[in-house]
Amino acid sequence: MAAADAGWYDDGHGKQRWWDGARWTEQYIDLRERDIKLHADATPATRVVGQGWYDDGRGRQRWWDGTRWTDAARFSGSEDSFAGIVVDGRWIHFGVSSQPVAGASASLESGAELLRRGRLGRPATARVLYGSSGLITPRLLPRSVDPRADYLLVEVAGQLWLAAVPGGEESQARQFAAWINTSSQHYRYR
Repeated sequence: MAAADAGWYDDGHGKQRWWDGARWTEQYIDLRERDIKLHADATPATRVVGQGWYDDGRGRQRWWDGTRWTDAARFSGSEDSFAGIVVDGRWIHFGVSSQPVAGASASLESGAELLRRGRLGRPATARVLYGSSGLITPRLLPRSVDPRADYLLVEVAGQLWLAAVPGGEESQARQFAAWINTSSQHYRYR
């Protein structure tokens, strides 16, 4: 678990206010306005925020235990998911990572081909390769990729996500990769 990251959050007064990682600031936006503008006013009095589900500003709700964000997350209810990757409107999620889906690219790859081409070495060295258990480093790479398995590979926001495809579900993986690519194109210019 980690302390709440800096970002836009509901401040408990009906506004999205900037949390700098330690305290509320005077900057806020009101999503009910027709033309959303940045406002400034007195910082709201510090209040104890109880446990609960809160919008984390990354397209999902996360559980706040009263002092820290947990890894527990929930989505809109109309999300699509496969092999641990979730597409929910404008956002794509994998583990604790969330990125805007615009610009994402997905494909189905065999483990043997990924290892043969050495496609994962650079991302592992650059520390931008993620699997279902988190960061995959060069040392972990040989144990993270099974040459007999297939993988859903998603490139998004400078990261590379590697999700193992359950045996016999290659067709569903191809369809899901196509859905990610379609969603990416749909939100690219919005």
